Amino acid sequence: MAVIGQKLTKKLLVQRIRKHVTDRIQAADSFETTDREILLYVDQATAFTMVGQVFGMAKLEGNLATPESYLSTYALAALQQDNVSGYWYSTLPQPPVSLPLGYSITRAYFKLAGSGESKELYLIRAKRVGRRTTLPLPPGGRAWVENELIWVAAIDGSSLYGLPLYVQMVKTRTDDWNEVMALPDDAIETIFQNVTSKILQRYGLPQDIVKDNLDAGNKSS
Repeated sequence: MAVIGQKLTKKLLVQRIRKHVTDRIQAADSFETTDREILLYVDQATAFTMVGQVFGMAKLEGNLATPESYLSTYALAALQQDNVSGYWYSTLPQPPVSLPLGYSITRAYFKLAGSGESKELYLIRAKRVGRRTTLPLPPGGRAWVENELIWVAAIDGSSLYGLPLYVQMVKTRTDDWNEVMALPDDAIETIFQNVTSKILQRYGLPQDIVKDNLDAGNKSS
């Protein structure tokens, strides 16, 4: 019978990184990096790894594909209306990562009990909002992002008051470090190597580099 292993959380990953780096430092007391700081390195490395994987697959397949393991669906806070423009907005859990819209944010829709999901919002770039208002749009409306805000406009200009907005997007920042990291092992290993390399570089520790292609050097006869 197979035994299910321990699920990896960011807390466990931070502890693994700390142990690995501490083992490289002769005086453990000199390792002053906090768990919170290591966690910042982990979040940054997650975004870096994920973007690299997406564009790496694009070279092979000819199109972008966001790994499902990075995606999370959020129920956002109630929409508020801007009194001047009339557009509605809410706050995202984090600014989208550096991927094209549609890959950093993959879905945006409303969901009501008894009515189910609405048609998906048409995601556009913020710089094209003015031009898109003059073009035909599919039913459901349009949405665009400015930093941490997502702006929404119904296709017919109707009120969106009280409609719960759901957004599926790539998640890299840590909300709960006891949350399981649902990532493939190769991605976790890349994150681990990225973070430990940065910390060791910060402390000025030498890296072990084996150059097998070099001559053995002078030999005594």
